[in-house]
Amino acid sequence: MQDKANKYLHIMRWGSQTHVSYNEAACREAKKYLGYFALVSNCEKDPFECLRKYRKRETIESCFELFKQRADGTGVRVWDSNTLRGRMFVQFIALCYYEYLSNEILEMKDSLGVPNGDPKHDSAANIKLEKKLKAWLDNSPIYLVLQWFDTIESVKVSSKLSSKRWPTEVTARDKLFLDKLGVTLPH
Repeated sequence: MQDKANKYLHIMRWGSQTHVSYNEAACREAKKYLGYFALVSNCEKDPFECLRKYRKRETIESCFELFKQRADGTGVRVWDSNTLRGRMFVQFIALCYYEYLSNEILEMKDSLGVPNGDPKHDSAANIKLEKKLKAWLDNSPIYLVLQWFDTIESVKVSSKLSSKRWPTEVTARDKLFLDKLGVTLPH
């Protein structure tokens, strides 16, 4: 902030007095790169309310972009308005969960591989595993992380002699990730 003040203002101090004037050359140079826009409306008369509504448009566009990119919103594939409302509602909920998971993973990454004073946590093997998990999360977008965990399944084999059920393999890294999120796997 002080850099901008020094660039656009001439500040002179004499004892306890301060005199401030504009640096006209720097202001003229900066104005060359400023643009103007006009909002024309036959509905909204208050210019600040018009500007507020215009700026909300970006939020709505971002929401639709997220629907298209992360919530299968590129094709509508519905035939009536109630089904469309239902589909959009489910996409909105999915997007909320997606953003929540993204934030949880960001918070998790800040604590991974960092000793916290707990001897069990600070063991060399655990710190190494946490660093491995952090490297994986740093190099994998959220949709690939979700896709990776989409493959965990439970398999049941039954015969006349016995019946057995077991989950597909969960690596130590996967178990640590799920534990940090608070997800418990069945035994």
